[in-house]
Amino acid sequence: MKTPAFTAALLCSLLSLSSTSALSAEPVMQAKTADTPSMVVEQTIQYDYNKALDTVRQQLKEDGWKLIAEINLGNRLAKKGVEVPGGLVIFKLTSGKNAVPLLAADETRYVSAMMPCGLSVYGKQDGTVVISRMNFEVMSAMLEPKVAKVMTKSITKLNKTVESAMAKMAAN
Repeated sequence: MKTPAFTAALLCSLLSLSSTSALSAEPVMQAKTADTPSMVVEQTIQYDYNKALDTVRQQLKEDGWKLIAEINLGNRLAKKGVEVPGGLVIFKLTSGKNAVPLLAADETRYVSAMMPCGLSVYGKQDGTVVISRMNFEVMSAMLEPKVAKVMTKSITKLNKTVESAMAKMAAN
């Protein structure tokens, strides 16, 4: 069994790796280069930022995600004189029940450090919108099997949610 200290060290190491973001009208999973940490998956689309936020919110609701917090980091930073062109909102969410067995057990409760699940939506100056999240598929392969199983189930659900939202935006 991998310990929480091992997991923390692994996460820090992995976050130092890098990957890229690509511009596409179709949802695109990102490849590895120097622009974005490899532990992050991003999908980009040419779309109105505020409409994208509405589409993502609606899709999260339709797919049964529990929205714990919606953090408008763009607005918060603007109040401090820092401009985030295009906007930036972070959604903190949970699938409801997937992680309960892990949180109930002392030996796997360390996963709480990776909760709740985060999904960010940000706009770029060129008018594109990016949906970004941790690449838990890569991370889960490095965790103990029962933790990996739960993470894989949750990220599969989140990826389907993002794909559905991107498809709705591409259709408009």
